[in-house]
Amino acid sequence: MKNFKLVLVSLFLSSLSFAQVQVCLGTDVTVCQGQTVQITNCGGAGGSPAGGIFLNAPTDVSLTDDSWSPVINMGFNFNFYGSNYNQMLIGSNGIVTFNLGSAGGYCPWSLGATTLPSTTGLTHCFNSAMVTHQDLNPSNATSGPIQYQMLGTAPNRMFVILYNGVTMFSCTSSCSYIGYIFYETTNIVEMFIGEKGSCPSWNGGQAIQGTENNGGTVGHITPGRNNTVWTANQDGRRWTPTAPNNTSNYAITTIPYVNINAPGGALQWQNNLGQTFPYNNGVLNITQVPPGVTGYWLTGTSCGVGIGSVSDTTWITRTSVNASATATTDYCSGGSGTATANPLLGTPPFSYLWSPGGQTTQTATNLVAGNYQVLVTDANGCTKTVSVVVPNSGATYSGSTTVVSCPGGADGTATATMTPSLGTVSYNWYDAGGQTTQTATGLSAGTYHCEVSSSVGCIDTVEVIITEIPPMVAQAVGQDVSCNSGSDGVVAVNIVGGTGPYSYAWDNSSSTAQAANDLSAGTHTVTITDANNCVITSTTTIGEPAPLAITSLTPDQTICPENSTMLTAIGSGGSSPYTFTWTENGVVIGTGSTIEVDPAATNAVYCVTLSEACGSPTTNDCMNIVFPTAIVPMFVPDKTWSCEPGLFTFANTSNNPNEIQSVLFEFGDGNQELLVGAAGVTHQYDNPNPYDVDVTVTSIYGCVYTGHFEDIVSVIANPVADFNMSANPTTIFETTVTMQDKSSAGVVSWQWNSPGSVPSTSTYDNPTFQFPDGIVDKYVIQLIVQTPEGCVDTVERILAVNSDILFFAPNSFTPDDDEFNQTWDFSISGVDEYNFELMIFDRWGEILWETHDINASWDGTYNGKILPAGTYTWVARVKDVYSDDKKTFNGSIYMNR
Repeated sequence: MKNFKLVLVSLFLSSLSFAQVQVCLGTDVTVCQGQTVQITNCGGAGGSPAGGIFLNAPTDVSLTDDSWSPVINMGFNFNFYGSNYNQMLIGSNGIVTFNLGSAGGYCPWSLGATTLPSTTGLTHCFNSAMVTHQDLNPSNATSGPIQYQMLGTAPNRMFVILYNGVTMFSCTSSCSYIGYIFYETTNIVEMFIGEKGSCPSWNGGQAIQGTENNGGTVGHITPGRNNTVWTANQDGRRWTPTAPNNTSNYAITTIPYVNINAPGGALQWQNNLGQTFPYNNGVLNITQVPPGVTGYWLTGTSCGVGIGSVSDTTWITRTSVNASATATTDYCSGGSGTATANPLLGTPPFSYLWSPGGQTTQTATNLVAGNYQVLVTDANGCTKTVSVVVPNSGATYSGSTTVVSCPGGADGTATATMTPSLGTVSYNWYDAGGQTTQTATGLSAGTYHCEVSSSVGCIDTVEVIITEIPPMVAQAVGQDVSCNSGSDGVVAVNIVGGTGPYSYAWDNSSSTAQAANDLSAGTHTVTITDANNCVITSTTTIGEPAPLAITSLTPDQTICPENSTMLTAIGSGGSSPYTFTWTENGVVIGTGSTIEVDPAATNAVYCVTLSEACGSPTTNDCMNIVFPTAIVPMFVPDKTWSCEPGLFTFANTSNNPNEIQSVLFEFGDGNQELLVGAAGVTHQYDNPNPYDVDVTVTSIYGCVYTGHFEDIVSVIANPVADFNMSANPTTIFETTVTMQDKSSAGVVSWQWNSPGSVPSTSTYDNPTFQFPDGIVDKYVIQLIVQTPEGCVDTVERILAVNSDILFFAPNSFTPDDDEFNQTWDFSISGVDEYNFELMIFDRWGEILWETHDINASWDGTYNGKILPAGTYTWVARVKDVYSDDKKTFNGSIYMNR
């Protein structure tokens, strides 16, 4: 009978898990995990109108490529840019117009480069609305239709136009799904783009979206879509006039996309997970419902892409049940086990059915060991079957003891326990004097056994071991004294074993606690007594920091009186921050490991005392600072004056020469020299003047001493020898020349040297010398002058004796082709041949011949033609070869033929 019930439950569960749920589109449903769902479009091929606009009886417009439709009646009055219309034309290229003159005619496709509004270009766009004005071709075999229909009731009717997948002219694989809605009364225009085709290789890929008035003076074009390349999908725009009765201006706004559909339109199923499914005659079978909440609806498709929702949505909520089960143990097969179902997922309330047994509570009780199943069903009818095993176990047995308080004692106890306590339990401590109570007492250390049995048949033996309390063991930890000579050392002991509480007695401390913290360096002993009066001792040695010491101090120094110096001390030992206290001759002057000092006098004593923050004994050390003997700069020249240039040697006669590091000489003439040591220096003065000398002496200790020596040396100016000559240059005809002394004042003697003259020497100030006549030559004349101090100067001049200019020119010649006197030849000397010019003129002043060559001659011709006999004039311009003097010679020539 039990097996039969299990089979029925299993069959029922299978039926629930796989039953298919069938709903009409728009109806929401909740299903269990594993169930399948079938959604049917019960409202027909167009679906519910909630998701779009459905043209249930559209009229197809039969258009060929680039053509306007016949006149189409809208069915109501519509005001557009201030004029009322109830008829329009639909163009094949995505444009409609209220100008009816082109009915059935050519609808232009080329857009060129014109942007709207324009009064001269794209005139077919006058008085029009353009959803995507571009080159379309509804006559392509693959193109969809162009349709229109009036919907609604007055005064709120709509005139709807649909380009249902119309292909491009050139890129025939690309198409446009676009539409218009013209609203009665409000005069609003809406344009919707499900998908806009694009063909960059044709017409530049350009398109226009917007409106333009009749005449092209006003237009309202969507930004970014004014005769340029653009794309759009599921795009909505609205043209709202200023007022229903004022349509001269429109505001363009972006609105939610509305799908316009018609019978025969391509549909597909879609869910909010982005998945799409075939329309399948309006039936969608969902074999695996996604977890959570999933929405399914119908969408239109065109041009190979989705063009928006056209139906309400069915929302499917998938729920499931999950559970676990736990069990408690059945002991000794006594039927004491339990099993509990634990729902983990699902919609409460839950119901339960246990098998075997048929219990219907969440927890099944009084179960014997074995396998069980529970069917958990939630409020949605979703189920979950869970298996659980109730284990079987005998009772567990354990023992506990208390220790013997002292070694060799007999105050231990032992207790036996049966878990769970089943039936009536009896005890037999057969090696503890046969005690029959659960706890045996008065036991010494050792091993004991108790036989435990129950009235339900469970039996076992418990073994226990009674121990003694371990002896005390002291573990001591010491902490050194923190400061030399202090008494804050710490020793702490930790006791293992024995019986607490413990008492403590320290030999060098008043502490009675586990730790003593007032100890000095050394060995310390503590006596420990436990609660049972057991006694042990523990000895510990602690240390302390090393005493303070000054390990380094700046040694004795010799410094300059004007200088300061840095003193440094280094300490060791101790355990806390140091303080260095400095004194000068017993007076405290500062603290720190380094200090700058400036002694007021020599033999200053500086001491430093080292202390530390914790207060250990201090220590100190001292050093001395002395001043060196002062150096008095003294320098003596080898002479006090000299003719220029003056060369002087200065001897260093300063005291303490061995302590002189360097001397800087400033000679008073802008020059200086740095010497090492106490050596003297030699310096040359180039200009006459008295000179001061300043010296800066630096000692080997860095001390600086200065000295100033006023007018220590003088340089006397040398005379300036100079003279003129009465004639220079002179000529070979005037060779007597007088010397004219022009030397500086103060000259007292003259020495003339004039080789080649008579006389050749002289000591007069203005002597006269006679040079050889008729000889061209140059003579060096020397003058040496001297002052009373013996300062001399010498000068030399060159006297030039030159030849005079000689010019010879004949006054006639006879160029008659015999062998005599055929050319006019002149002769000249004493001139600069590079600055020579000679010209011959006729009686009218015309230049007949010109030369710059002192060796040239004239043959009596002019430009190669023979001149007639007669008188001609000549002019010669020359420059003296020895001077810049220029002279002019002239004369006449008689030429006889």
